[in-house]
Amino acid sequence: MEFVLAAAVIVLIISFYKRYAPVSGVECIPEDQLNHSDMIVDLRPYNDPTVNHHSPFQHVPYAYLKRFYKELPIEKIHIIASDQVDLKLGIRFLKRKGYRVEKMTLLQQSQPGMIKFKKCGGY
Repeated sequence: MEFVLAAAVIVLIISFYKRYAPVSGVECIPEDQLNHSDMIVDLRPYNDPTVNHHSPFQHVPYAYLKRFYKELPIEKIHIIASDQVDLKLGIRFLKRKGYRVEKMTLLQQSQPGMIKFKKCGGY
C-alpha cells in the first residue's frame, strides 16, 4: 500500500513539474518584438479567436504537436501559445525531440479583437 502511495506522489510531482516549472534556456519576448526570420510555431488551438489564420507562422495546436512535429524544420524555433501549460508542455516536447526552442511568447485576449502580452508563466 505504501508503495502505491509513493508511486502516486512521484507521478503527481513529475506532472506538476512538466506543466508549471520554468523552462530553462528559453527567452520570453513580447509579440511586438517577433523576429520573422525565426521559425515561429503557433501552439494555440484552431478555434482560438486570437489566431490569425493568414499569418506566416507555422500553426500546429499543442493537441496535434505529437502528430505533426516531424514537419517542422530543425532550426531556431519561437513558440507562441495562449496558455502557459500548453506553452511549457510544447517547449519540453520539442526540446526532447531535438529542436532548438530559443524564444517564447504567451498571449492572452484582453478585449475582443485585442491581444495583450502576458508575462511568461510567472517569470
